[in-house]
Amino acid sequence: MSRLNALSVMLLGSPLLWGGSLAFCFFALIHAGVIDDPNVVRYLAGHWVEYVEVALFCVGLAALVLKGYDIHRQGRQPVDDLLEPIPPGGIPPAEASRLAESLPEADAPGAYLPTRLREAIDYVVRTGSADALENHLKYLSDVDASRAAQGYGLVRFIVWAIPIMGFLGTVIGITVAIANLSPTQLDNISGVVAGLGTAFDTTATALGLSMVLMFLQFVIDRREQKLLTRVDDAVWRALAGRFQSLGGSEGTALAVARLGESLNRGSARLLDAQEQAWRALERTASNGLRQVMEQSGTTMQSTLTDALDASLERWGESLARTHDALAARREERWTVAAESLAAAIRGLERHHEALAEQTSVLAAVVDATRDVTDLERKLETNLAALASTGRFEETLGMLAAAVQLLAARAGDAASEPRRVELAAPHRTGKAA
Repeated sequence: MSRLNALSVMLLGSPLLWGGSLAFCFFALIHAGVIDDPNVVRYLAGHWVEYVEVALFCVGLAALVLKGYDIHRQGRQPVDDLLEPIPPGGIPPAEASRLAESLPEADAPGAYLPTRLREAIDYVVRTGSADALENHLKYLSDVDASRAAQGYGLVRFIVWAIPIMGFLGTVIGITVAIANLSPTQLDNISGVVAGLGTAFDTTATALGLSMVLMFLQFVIDRREQKLLTRVDDAVWRALAGRFQSLGGSEGTALAVARLGESLNRGSARLLDAQEQAWRALERTASNGLRQVMEQSGTTMQSTLTDALDASLERWGESLARTHDALAARREERWTVAAESLAAAIRGLERHHEALAEQTSVLAAVVDATRDVTDLERKLETNLAALASTGRFEETLGMLAAAVQLLAARAGDAASEPRRVELAAPHRTGKAA
């Protein structure tokens, strides 16, 4: 087989190529509007994590389909026409090379039955004896069983990786929801709801796709175990008694009988081992899934705790700054009010001092007015007496002097002295 043919076979049998092509076609149909179901778009193409999950699922599905097709093709292959009929008494081990050349070429590399027969005959050719062929057939059966289990390595990795991507989408969605939770916009929770929707959608998609892959793997693995059992029986029928033993006919019959019993015991042990391996794989998968769930829960809890602590810290800092600003404004207002009140108190004090001065002035004026009134009353009495006595002119001069003296005393209380005009009374009596 040339390198070009080998490369072509490798590419055609590559699950990465077929799975990537399937994922590309699926997303192309979605973006072209051919697939427009809202549930399909939401759960399979709503977030970049879902794109990765669907791509991994397509690769795993392609690997299982290729594996199932190969098992189906090998199951339809005839098992009795690969070698010529067994001649009476068997053939010498030296003719095993001719028997190997008569084997037909396998349709595909890695076919169980042709490969098992070729390797068993090559062992007889190398050793030149068929006495230990029974043990070698058991060894080849174990090798094929191990090779069959290793053939699901990519699928097991994808079954493990898809839930991990789902939990990653959950963490990302919850982180986005917490980031959109603002203390100033509590009424607008559309961003929070979108983040939580992404978180749960990616997890649901991952769990559903991984369950489908696990079921398909279980079905194909069962079919492959049946194929291996059929190959064991076919190889036993094709090689039992075919080669002559060095111990004679009785030894050959005994060896063949022991080989048959060993093959039967080996087949029973192989089936038990396969069953135990499958149960162990199921337990390992369940334990791994439980551990992943616990780790994801712990990671989610720590992420939520850190995000809530950061949000509470930002809220506390914002409230502290707001409280400091309000306190500063309140202190400024109280300072302005205190200054205005102090200015008003000083104005009232000055007004009170002015009122006190005016009150003292008015009191002095009232006292002076009362004194003047008394004086006028006395003067009228004196004038009446003077008029009766005839000494009016002399008394008038004395009265003018007294008025001037009173005016001088009341000068501080009034702005201008009160003039007292004394008119000469008409004499009623006799002239002096």
